[in-house]
Amino acid sequence: MNKRVLFVDDVQYNIEFESKVVKTLEKELGITIEVDSANTLQDAKKIIENSMPYDAMIVDMNLPDGSGVDVAKAAFHKSEITRLAALTIYPSKYQEYAAFFDLFLRKPIMPTDFKEALMRLLKI
Repeated sequence: MNKRVLFVDDVQYNIEFESKVVKTLEKELGITIEVDSANTLQDAKKIIENSMPYDAMIVDMNLPDGSGVDVAKAAFHKSEITRLAALTIYPSKYQEYAAFFDLFLRKPIMPTDFKEALMRLLKI
């Protein structure tokens, strides 16, 4: 089973954390998960536009050049099959955009909670 995910976060530590959780999940389940990452809204939009649809995306809602909502809209425009999670300190602030997201994850997030959320997004 091969899956593809995109992590969008302006804090490199968060992307490294998420990638480590993916590596653990791959070992535990014997699957392959291709990981791409972006640190800005513009980078994320370019990646989405120039690639095949992702199985899942986890998006920081507060990016230096815009909102994670705009990433979600770009992903939705590309493909309706991509499942998205919003990663934010204030999930209730973004409830009006719930139609674009399958999950809202509260920062800081524990590795086990992140792994469970990723599994839900990837339907595994």
